[in-house]
This record gives sequence, C-alpha cells and structure tokens, in this order.
Amino acid sequence: MMKKLRVGFILLFFLLLLCPAAAFNRKKHVVSKIDNRTLMESPFEGQEEEDYDLFASLEAYAEDRIGFRDQMISLYTSLNDQVFHEMVHPTYIYGKDDYVFFRPSDNMEFQDYHVKFADMILTLQTYFEDRGIPFLFVFDPAKATVLQEELQEGINYNNDWVPQFFQELDKRGVHYVDNTQLLCDKEASGEAVFNKQYDAGHWNDLGAFYGVNQVLEKLSEMQEGIHINSLDEFQIGEEVKTSLLVSDFKIHEEVPVFQRKEEVLDLTEEYDKEVIREDAYPYFHYTQNPLRQKEGSPSVLVFQGSYINEYGAKFFENSFGEYIGIHDYQNVFHADYYANIFQPDCVIFETAEYTMLDDYFSYESMFHMYFNPEISSFDDLPEETHSLSELTLEVKPGNRVSAVTAYGLPPEAEHAYLEMNGRMYDLIWVEDTVFTTDAKKENIRLDDVKLTAICNGKRLLYTS
Repeated sequence: MMKKLRVGFILLFFLLLLCPAAAFNRKKHVVSKIDNRTLMESPFEGQEEEDYDLFASLEAYAEDRIGFRDQMISLYTSLNDQVFHEMVHPTYIYGKDDYVFFRPSDNMEFQDYHVKFADMILTLQTYFEDRGIPFLFVFDPAKATVLQEELQEGINYNNDWVPQFFQELDKRGVHYVDNTQLLCDKEASGEAVFNKQYDAGHWNDLGAFYGVNQVLEKLSEMQEGIHINSLDEFQIGEEVKTSLLVSDFKIHEEVPVFQRKEEVLDLTEEYDKEVIREDAYPYFHYTQNPLRQKEGSPSVLVFQGSYINEYGAKFFENSFGEYIGIHDYQNVFHADYYANIFQPDCVIFETAEYTMLDDYFSYESMFHMYFNPEISSFDDLPEETHSLSELTLEVKPGNRVSAVTAYGLPPEAEHAYLEMNGRMYDLIWVEDTVFTTDAKKENIRLDDVKLTAICNGKRLLYTS
C-alpha cells in the first residue's frame, strides 16, 4: 500500500512539473497583465546583434512562455507580501510607510541623447512660433523624484541629469514648465499629489489639476483667452482601488477623482480612424468646449504622455475651446501633419522624466526630423507665376479628414505650400513631383487655392 502511495506521489509530482510545459503559451502578441509588457515572440529575436546569446534567449523565452506564468507569479507575489511584507514584482517595489514605486533601474546619466532632445524641442518651437503659434514644453517628474525620502533605505536614486538638461533648454531659449518644485511643495504642505500605492508611475487627479494649471498660467503669458481652472469647476470625490495598476497585486486605497462639470463635445470617435498615429502609441482625444468657445478660448494641440493621457486631459478640456491630444513619443516627429489637420492656436509638448529614452523618442528619428521653413522666409526669392492647371490636385475624401495631393511639381522642388480657404498648409514631400497634406474635410475648397513651390532659388506661384 505504501509503495503505491509513493508511486502515486511521484507521478503527481511529475504531472505538476509537466503541466506548465504542456500549457506552454505559443500565442502571438501576448501582453502579460502582471508586468504590462509584450511577451517574447521568439528566442531568435535579435540574433543579428553582436551581444546575442542563444542560451540566454532560450531561457528568457521559456520564462515568458511557460504555462500558468501569470498565475504562478501572482501567487508567489501574494505569499511574499502576506508573509514577509515584501513585494516580489517585476514592475513595482515597496518604499517606506507602504509607499509603492516603480522598481528602480540604473540611474540615468546626462548624455548626447539629452542634448539632441533639446535640439528636437527647439526645432518644434521654431516650427510653430515661426507660424505665430505659441509653443510650450512641459516636464513632469517621476514619483520617486518628488518623494525621494519615501524610497527604501539603500536605494541610491538621483536624477542629476535633469538640471543639465534644463541648462541645454535655457541655452536654446526654449519655453518650458518644470512641474517638479510645484509637486514637491504640494506634498510638503500635506497635499497628496501622488497616490501612496495605486499607479506608481503617475500623479493623481489632484496632482494633474495643479500641474496643468501651472502649464495654463505659463501659456497664458503667450496666448490670450486661456481659462485657468478652479477646483469648484469639478466634482471631487474618491474611488477605492483594490489592485495595483495593470497588476493583480492586492491593495486597498482611496484615490481622488475629479469629474468635469462643464459638458464638452467629444469628437474623438469621428476622427479616430482617419488621424494617423504610430501603432504602438495610438492615444488620440479631440473635444470641443462650447462655453469656452463662446468666451473666445483658443484651440490647443497637445503632444502628451501618460501623465496627461490618464489624468490631465479633463483639465485641458475644461480650459480650451478645442483640445486635441496626441500620444507624443514617435508621433511628435510628424508634428506638421497634425498641425495641418487641426490648425491649432497654441501647442504643448509634454513628457515625463522617465520617458526621455530612445525606447520612446527615437534618437535616430531626432536626426531625421525636418519641417518646412515658414513660407515668408522665401519672400526675397524671385517669383515665377504659373497656372494651377499645370498641376493635378487630387482630393482623397474621408468622413472627417481628407488628403489633398499635388502632382506635377518640378522634381527639384524643395518645399511646397498650399493656401486654401484662408488657411496655410505645409505640403509634405511624398516623392519627386508629388507633395501632400491632410486637412479637415470642411476646410477643403479647390476653388480657393494657391500653391507655392520653392525650386532652384525661385518661388513658383501656381494660381487659377
């Protein structure tokens, strides 16, 4: 009898070992809810790289794809928390007083990347300001920067690269807002602008209210009619969160929730499929505020990260007559495309401290970032008049956004501009002789068009 029991236990033990292997996850494009990342697709990814290690890749692939991975990690994490009050989690770590932070990586150092990032911001600022559109860069700090005293003992956290980066912005005359000191002051005065545990990567609604208001105040120095938000314009309550964001790790925390009282017209869905974004960064939001429009509040185009995507958007909606939010990262390199469509009165570029990395803003793309000079910079060139009939203007209609493409320009044309229905569009080069722009469908009128091309030191003016 005992022998049979031993055999049974051995068989059960081997079955338990085999189950995860039998349930090996071979699905494509799997995102783990535990650590909020895409699981490894193949152990042979990156084999063209010099430091590729087949055995390390096989091990990482097996760890990612083994059956019941998320369940095993969740159980292990829960037991460590309940028994040892230790957070064993791929994304989060405990601080003092039960605070939760992102698990720290190596401290960032100031490098050529940050110098080029400053150049990129200046390029954006120049592009918009040359067209009479105020521009503002916004820097939002990491939670660990604001609450360094709550980090675990032994964590050597510093962000010494940040002051050096701001020096580069100052050298270039970039207009910017740094929300770090504001948020530090609010925390020091007893206002929790970051949740203690829930969503360790961002400010909360209260922090977003204060941070966005500081942005609005700075931008109002450059643009008239901006409404500065007040607390009484929002319904303020609390919501209980029972697990960490994108994780099954159990918590119990009341977090502040702001709801805008003023109604807005949400046009996001109507434009969503026709406004192009990078597949990895698809966030898009478009609203109009009738009350603010009546008051003469301007429109704003915001290239934004998750601080605004998740928490700040409602405050921009309440302030501006028209608010267009685009996930920044790789999309910001196509700022002229979005400016053509939405013709904003002012522009904001916001990013979080920990996203200034090649993974989000490609270093290589910074070197290739290029926009048309403003058309008046060519006023001194000799002008040559042509008939618009020499070109073919083709409209590809959409429901809300249409494309206008000009065919037949000289192959040597360097820049092209389309003046249509009282608005100026920077035409974007497609190939030799072909330039294009996207525009709101209601703004397209081919009976009111003037096209200018810069070619061989001349301004070629095409009119009907």
